[in-house]
Amino acid sequence: MAVNNWVWVGPLSLLVALSGILYAYPYPVLNLYGGRATDAKIHTTWLHHGPVNNDKCWTNSLSTDGCICADHVRQTTTVGQACEDVRIHHDSATAFLACGYPETREAFYPPMNRHDTESAATYHEYFVKYDIKVRNVNHKQNPSSLTIPGAEGSKLQDQQTDKNPQTDKATKMKIEGLDSSHDLILHGIDLYLPKDDKSKIYIFAVNHDRKGEAIVLFSHKLGTDVLTYEREFRHPAIKTPNAVAATSLSSFFITNDHYFYGGGPLATILRSHEDHWGPWKWATDVVYCNASSSDIDCRTVSPPNAHPSANGALLVDDGKTLLINDVVEATTTVYDVDPDTKVLSVRKKVQLGAGADNLSLIPGTEDIAVCIFPDVPSLIHRLSGEHLLDTNLKGEAAILRLVKARDYEPELLYWDDGSLITVLTGAAVDPKHGKIIAGGVVERHFIVCDVNV
Repeated sequence: MAVNNWVWVGPLSLLVALSGILYAYPYPVLNLYGGRATDAKIHTTWLHHGPVNNDKCWTNSLSTDGCICADHVRQTTTVGQACEDVRIHHDSATAFLACGYPETREAFYPPMNRHDTESAATYHEYFVKYDIKVRNVNHKQNPSSLTIPGAEGSKLQDQQTDKNPQTDKATKMKIEGLDSSHDLILHGIDLYLPKDDKSKIYIFAVNHDRKGEAIVLFSHKLGTDVLTYEREFRHPAIKTPNAVAATSLSSFFITNDHYFYGGGPLATILRSHEDHWGPWKWATDVVYCNASSSDIDCRTVSPPNAHPSANGALLVDDGKTLLINDVVEATTTVYDVDPDTKVLSVRKKVQLGAGADNLSLIPGTEDIAVCIFPDVPSLIHRLSGEHLLDTNLKGEAAILRLVKARDYEPELLYWDDGSLITVLTGAAVDPKHGKIIAGGVVERHFIVCDVNV
């Protein structure tokens, strides 16, 4: 009997001792054995920098729209909000924004570990297209003096001189072919331009469907207001998708921005521990998916322990180069893409000096626009708990320009104290018309700025 007791007491005592050590000295243990990113720190290069290219901006929000935002109640809300990512089709000078409703995202938005799947009957977010050319043709006054009617929170809103609705052409797009029971909860997007049909483009979009994570493909005939649902891609490796970079109509890269999804009781604990005790070198990755055959094949193609917090993704150089932003590292990693296997090899890590979100290509120079967070503590405070919808909480927002001719050396393209947008997550630049279009994942509007690029 005593022997049997020792069989149990010995391992149990060891477990208690190890638990005590972990409780008393968690970080040394996790650093040594858990794979924590021990060199992680808050980067403050651009903190309190001061205004850059924010003096000729105006906020945009469209006419009101009905959404079932909470408690199964249809509310009247303004569209053109919560635009997490932006892409520009430069030939037509049209920006496409992936937008939503802040109130719905407060309840359910897996990237922010919000998993209330019951407070709304459905979640139907939307795309907005913005015609960049219209303002240049019709607006004859200084555009820095204009703010769209109904847009609040901008320091420019009392200077409006022109209410001609034709000077800003933004439209909520209609979606055809997507069943009404199908969730559409948007995050990163990418455009794919077919070589054989210049009248059409395709939009790849991350969709946080409550039934499971997916990448959704839409087609769009230029000049119309319609997106047509084509197909969706699902795979276990698409587990916490953040960004998508299309390589063809049936293949793409995605970033997973967490290891654990969250949601259920155990999953929520695991996700919370991941966020609390991290960052972890192994937590996120870059995945390549190919659905050219009857089955979709997805696999990790980034090096092991490459990204504690992978975020935005952008494919350039005709698919030869993939750029990946990392929030924790405050870097843009420039990857060479193997033409056959799609495995990624690090060419260069660009130090940004601030946590980074989405990125986009500036045509002509082939420079890169990168959204950064100069003040991470303020960002975390705004996105936490009950503060998500509190637009009175400001945090600095900025966009860097990575100059390709100088090996992607960063320079500041835009900086604001947060009066225009605090959580600035997506931006795109039109150098021909001198415009920045930028949005934020929980913001009440998107912005357009006149810039000399």
